[in-house]
Amino acid sequence: MDNGKVLHASHEGVEVLRYVGDIRYTLAPSLARFLDDLFSRTKPLGFVVDLREAGVIDSTNLGLLVRIAKCMEDRGGRQPTVISDQEDVNELLGALGLDEVFDVVRDDGDEHGAEEEVPVAQASGADLARTVLAAHRQLMALNEHNRDQFRDVVALYEQRAAETSDPA
Repeated sequence: MDNGKVLHASHEGVEVLRYVGDIRYTLAPSLARFLDDLFSRTKPLGFVVDLREAGVIDSTNLGLLVRIAKCMEDRGGRQPTVISDQEDVNELLGALGLDEVFDVVRDDGDEHGAEEEVPVAQASGADLARTVLAAHRQLMALNEHNRDQFRDVVALYEQRAAETSDPA
């Protein structure tokens, strides 16, 4: 498995994330914390997510993309952009409705400045479960198809969360 990473840059008020390699759920808690910090300290004029170098992006990280779109919408910002020249990725984005909350383009032609890797920290099992649950709830909120598609995943994580929060 190709270890994935997420790179970040800012350019004239536009935040840019570039996904490289396999972007799996284990990266999600660190990326979620990064996004929380980013949106708490700035109001981006725009947001670009570059998926051209992503090998795999799982549903948890797709849910985090929905979160980015929701944060931009809540702050009155422009619709974010996804750059992807991979047909299978574009089909997946369309199938899940992400093309309704992102402007999906093949190439934006811009240089986005110096990038820094989003720091990855070891997440506890509980943090990972909360992030996976929240991300899949975001996906479900997009449309009826996603509600049907991810209902069982969300139910399983909700059940696990209830079991672990019960006093022993």
